[in-house]
Amino acid sequence: MRRALAAAAVTAGTALILTACSLPNTAPATPDPTNEAASSVPAPTDSATASSSTPTPTPTLAAGEQPVATRQGSIQKVRVDAQMFPVRRSAGTATVNLYIASRDPDATFMLFDHLGDGNIETASKSMTSVDGIRLLDATAKKAYLPAVTADGACVCSPDDDNTTNLNNSVWVTVTFAAPPASVTTMSVSVPSFGTFTDVPVI
Repeated sequence: MRRALAAAAVTAGTALILTACSLPNTAPATPDPTNEAASSVPAPTDSATASSSTPTPTPTLAAGEQPVATRQGSIQKVRVDAQMFPVRRSAGTATVNLYIASRDPDATFMLFDHLGDGNIETASKSMTSVDGIRLLDATAKKAYLPAVTADGACVCSPDDDNTTNLNNSVWVTVTFAAPPASVTTMSVSVPSFGTFTDVPVI
């Protein structure tokens, strides 16, 4: 049973539903992160703009900010690196920033449902969303679910309608309810890439 952390928060004039649920006592196995450095990461842009009804978050990084961890994986048989950046707090929400890039500069991929949870009852009502990403507080045994609008759209970038674009690289940004102020690190679970541990919350 999901438990509401807040009845609603207002972002860009749209009510957001922020929820979390308890974690099971046993955590899933986590692949070891790679130590290989990834290629340079381009600065986030405002190319992914929000529609009038759905707020779309944009990555917010400090100048020169570096990823805290990198994992290798594949999307549609294209080998990619996934770079995790610090989780950022703002006005009662927390934002996960993830950068995914092909290891082959000439190869492209579609996110499609690779980062989704495959369940329209838990977060987004779309099957091609990036709503499978979870923010985890192991100490409190709590998993935070992505924020959704009253219409059931994930407050994510790419938004639910744009995961079928072909990309050589893409920023993935997901909004959650903010954890308590005492929480300074969390884990982030990402489908296809496992769990990034000890991600700073700043």
